[in-house]
Amino acid sequence: MYTARKQQCPNRPPKGLLVTSRDGKLTANLGSNVTFLVHLDEGDSIRTNIQLDFGDGTAVSYSNLSWTEEGIKHVYKSAGIFRVTALAENTLGYDTTTLYLHNKEVNITAVVLPSHSRTVTYFWWFGNNTEPVITLDGSISHTFPNDGMHTITVQVAAANTILQDTKTIAVQDFFKSLLLSFSPNLDEFNPDIPEWRQDVGRVIKKALLQVSDFPEEQLLVAVFPGVPTAAELFLLPHKNQSEGKKKSEEVLEQ
Repeated sequence: MYTARKQQCPNRPPKGLLVTSRDGKLTANLGSNVTFLVHLDEGDSIRTNIQLDFGDGTAVSYSNLSWTEEGIKHVYKSAGIFRVTALAENTLGYDTTTLYLHNKEVNITAVVLPSHSRTVTYFWWFGNNTEPVITLDGSISHTFPNDGMHTITVQVAAANTILQDTKTIAVQDFFKSLLLSFSPNLDEFNPDIPEWRQDVGRVIKKALLQVSDFPEEQLLVAVFPGVPTAAELFLLPHKNQSEGKKKSEEVLEQ
């Protein structure tokens, strides 16, 4: 005869941390309560510390995720754009995520006619910059001061709607790249969505790793939007290359 016995799940490092406002918006009115929700895909919620920095000089900390189930309330006392950062940490690792909240005054109302105005504003954050670069165009040029992994956050604002996306990119002073083309048959299965391109990129990278001795962290594959399906393979120098640029270029040429 067997009886069920409760066993404790193994502890894991935090992964998939997400912070949002309860109403899903990236805007709030000055003086009103803003409720933030914290979600974690992986990690022991009981043994994971949660910290939330509201971006206005105040922050809160919780010993485990269960204390945040009802949401974390905060009132901003000034208008502006605030960088809200969440950190989940346990003995095995940590994860962090950021959103930018627009806190605005509401004593003046402007009505734009026609109501379907297409004026769009873009807010760009590079790395840990707290002040955004604001443009009316969906593209921007930026020079990073050093090589490595850099985070870019962009918000698109139109009327009362704001959307946000964050990407991490690899910046290298020098690298080799190869254009990849595919059989036209692949175009029939190309739905032209980011998820499909990411999946194909992972398949290409896995296949290349099986037939070459190039380290995984030095291979990047980018599948282009649209059809015909095409991609670009990037070969990066070793991040600890200490013999200078010339030596790194020689390695990539091999």
